[in-house]
Amino acid sequence: MFRFPASPILQHIMLLSAALFPISSYVVASDCEPIERLGTSNLDRFDYTVSIDISKKEGDCSYLLSVEMKHDVSLPIPTDPDTQCDHKTGDPSVFMAPDGIPYFGLRPAYETVPEEIKMATGIDSISMDFNPCGHPPYDAFTIPHYDIHMYMIDSEYRRCMTCDNISSFLPTCAPDITQQSTPSGRGFFNVNTVLGTSTIADMPAGFEIDPLSMIPLMGAHGWDFSNQPSPTNPWVEPVYMMGSYNGDIVFFETMIPHAFMSGDTDSQYEEEFTYVGQTIDALPSKKSVTYDSSTGKTTIVFEGKSNVCPKAKAKSKKSKAKSKKSKAKSKNPKNHGGDF
Repeated sequence: MFRFPASPILQHIMLLSAALFPISSYVVASDCEPIERLGTSNLDRFDYTVSIDISKKEGDCSYLLSVEMKHDVSLPIPTDPDTQCDHKTGDPSVFMAPDGIPYFGLRPAYETVPEEIKMATGIDSISMDFNPCGHPPYDAFTIPHYDIHMYMIDSEYRRCMTCDNISSFLPTCAPDITQQSTPSGRGFFNVNTVLGTSTIADMPAGFEIDPLSMIPLMGAHGWDFSNQPSPTNPWVEPVYMMGSYNGDIVFFETMIPHAFMSGDTDSQYEEEFTYVGQTIDALPSKKSVTYDSSTGKTTIVFEGKSNVCPKAKAKSKKSKAKSKKSKAKSKNPKNHGGDF
């Protein structure tokens, strides 16, 4: 598997690209896709709710972000993945799902979060993208699952994160920077690292980026390859990923297998995070995912340091005036009129 940084030569090419094409040049209007390409602009089909609780602890303010959803049973699940998920068959009667989209196609949907959540977490929108066939790496994530992205960029910017794809069937950027003909495409190769090292900044230790996971309209995906599922270690629990584009962290994500969030058995998973060279204070330090079989609801909770703190309750003008009057009375006993 090809990984970033794969070699000193590739690192040099990427650094050279960043120097030749500064930040402002990566987003070019002519490279942008219609915003409809991002998917359905609401999450109603998933009975989605989102809420946040901000509290002050030990001098810092922390957030508890809760996202609740329910799998939409109208979404297709392949019954014969070996044939229905093979785009090379060329036979629509085999790979076309009942919803008119190929089984291997993505079902994207997203929704902008309330302003209070944006201010506290830096998140702009949440996407819930269903993959009936999963996606590469093969034998790792190629089972039905949800990719739940917490995007820290707005949708207008995201629709301009385009590239030259490997093929018309595979919505993946060509994995060599020399194959990218636009500044937008080269932006996927601009990955921020800790000075003097090849370690990716603002991601957990051990996270790497596979150029074959550079997805247009999303970003370059990073995760811990050493704990990646395999045929001998099947994928059964949520996996944490992060996304990079043009030197910035543009999302964090939890991927949840469909089997984890369906059926008659409750499921629960927790994970804590620390980040190398952290510069984004609001990145989550803990995640939990809980499936309640009695309701069919899945709840994802992120905990982290809030960018804002709750405002202290100010005294009303009336109470302040009353307080001043009381002080005046105590200084002049004659005002009591002998009542005491």
